Amino acid sequence: MEPEPLDFDSPEGDPVRWEVEAEPWQDPFERRITHLASGTRLVQRRVPRAEGRDREYLYDLLENEARMGARLLTRLRRSYPPELPRLIGFSLDEEEPFVLLYDYRGEPVSRWFGALLISEQRTLQASLFRAVRILSACDIVHRRIEPATVRWDGTTVQLTDLSHATLAGTRRLRMGEAPYASPAQRSGEGVASTADDLWSAGMVIYRTVTGREITGVPDLSATPALQPLADVFSGSPPTAQEVLARLRVPDPMQSLPVERDLGLEEGRAAFDRAREARREPATEQVTRTQPVPVDEEPDRSLPWWARWLPLAVLLALLVVLWVVTR
Repeated sequence: MEPEPLDFDSPEGDPVRWEVEAEPWQDPFERRITHLASGTRLVQRRVPRAEGRDREYLYDLLENEARMGARLLTRLRRSYPPELPRLIGFSLDEEEPFVLLYDYRGEPVSRWFGALLISEQRTLQASLFRAVRILSACDIVHRRIEPATVRWDGTTVQLTDLSHATLAGTRRLRMGEAPYASPAQRSGEGVASTADDLWSAGMVIYRTVTGREITGVPDLSATPALQPLADVFSGSPPTAQEVLARLRVPDPMQSLPVERDLGLEEGRAAFDRAREARREPATEQVTRTQPVPVDEEPDRSLPWWARWLPLAVLLALLVVLWVVTR
């Protein structure tokens, strides 16, 4: 592997140039690279030119991953949790745009289907619901929690791929498939909620702990380790905090202060403005900056002298008639 320069913007919007060593692109969307100065291992996620030409929505997903990663950095800047992916930077105006993340931990949880020890089953549940709880505190709904996006290193989960994430309270879109996407998410009803992620996390845990294929709402009664998930698949699911309490795990937000970094907030706002400006034609920009009222009636008011003119004419006529009759 030969060293190569890598130019990108930090989450605050500052330009950065690193010397890196990069593995070959085995996966056209993702590769591992190493920052030579520090030895830090990174993941570079990109949209290849050919793929973007045929599926333009991939650019939106990549941009969304950068946006959500910046939001997490804004909220969790003093103590970033290991359960979530951490953004380093992005370059989104290239022919093949990309985002940079710290390297993932562990491997996809599918490797452990049906093979976890009892103690590991409990730890897996606690760690995954910690991730859901932290996202909810940042008003983020992941929307794609499934075996491919959940990694496990034996002690801690890492939830990856924020490209489909959205803010809680936004309109639900039809997304995902059974069994991992909740029924409401699959139908696109209502607004995005942490309940969607709870459903998905519960399904991933059931599949991993039992090793069984899921054909519907699973029966948890025969698996004592899964009793804390008893009503996660109901119409009135618990909160992530309540599930953690059942697992006798403290709320992580007691030790992870959610804050706002104004510098990162401004960087994220500038990022959003730049993305919108790139999408809007110049004529639309003029319309947005110089709005023209279309629902208002034009001002048809007359000058003051014009309003008094009919009365003056009438008075003059009366004077003339009085003079003639005299």
